[in-house]
Amino acid sequence: MASTRNGYSTLQIGLHWAIFVLIVVQLISGDGMTEMIEAGEDGKVAAARVLFQGTLHYWAGIAVLVLAVARIAVRFTTGVPAHAGTANPALDMIASIVHWAFYVLLFAVPISGLMAYYFGDPMGEIHELGKPAFIVLILVHAGGALFNQFVRKDGTLMRMLRPAR
Repeated sequence: MASTRNGYSTLQIGLHWAIFVLIVVQLISGDGMTEMIEAGEDGKVAAARVLFQGTLHYWAGIAVLVLAVARIAVRFTTGVPAHAGTANPALDMIASIVHWAFYVLLFAVPISGLMAYYFGDPMGEIHELGKPAFIVLILVHAGGALFNQFVRKDGTLMRMLRPAR
């Protein structure tokens, strides 16, 4: 649902960047979770650093899921601005696909992670596919934002840095 606003609200921007930070935390701490689970399966106690990373990964994943629910609720209740700049149907379609792929991952990866934690394989193997998927989407998303901001000069990036008035 697109709105007539030119940019995003403070809430939308805050949710975007909070989720981004949590995803970076997830990408960094994921190996700690794997080590923690493997230690437990071997009947050992993981090192303090590993326990910290594993616990951080667990709770940050839950936070991602909670904030994703909030983000999708805000999207459906307040809408999002139309694509910036001159209409380019191909680029607009790519942007929409990337955004919806993020929403799928923001739900599927934490849910599969919880299922892996409580029920084990094969959900763990499925969950691990989230890391490369997020990395690719982040690169495409950031690349698109930078391309639109600095090549097309359509103000795309600034809409996620400054709230609409």
